[in-house]
Amino acid sequence: MGRVLFIVLLLSFKVNSQELSGSWKVISYEDEIAYFNKITDSISYKDSSRKDQAENFRQMSELIIFPITYNFDNNGGFVMNHPMMGKISGQFEVDKSNKKIIMIDEKGKKDALPFIYTDGILFVEMKMETGYIKLGLKKS
Repeated sequence: MGRVLFIVLLLSFKVNSQELSGSWKVISYEDEIAYFNKITDSISYKDSSRKDQAENFRQMSELIIFPITYNFDNNGGFVMNHPMMGKISGQFEVDKSNKKIIMIDEKGKKDALPFIYTDGILFVEMKMETGYIKLGLKKS
């Protein structure tokens, strides 16, 4: 019984390194202020007292957030491309048991990003000094 449960658990994790391979584009952004979905061009505010800040972000998001792409290869390599910041490359692995993507850039900086893969959208969360950012990525 325990062995069957273990196999079912292994099969229930939907993302592995091969499934990540390819190019991913940012389609949604979430933080403690707002959620912005580029596909539907909709924004919802979590903190209405900071609505002005979120609206400014919405205007800048075309330059700051939505041009970002992630490329993952079959050999565990990744490249994050941002037109304003350039490219960041390194290695990655998927920690299925903790549902994290571990990324180590070329300078040795290691990030363990919690993820959820739902309906073809890969959501990754990043802890910030004040709050968090959660990006929705879709294969392009």
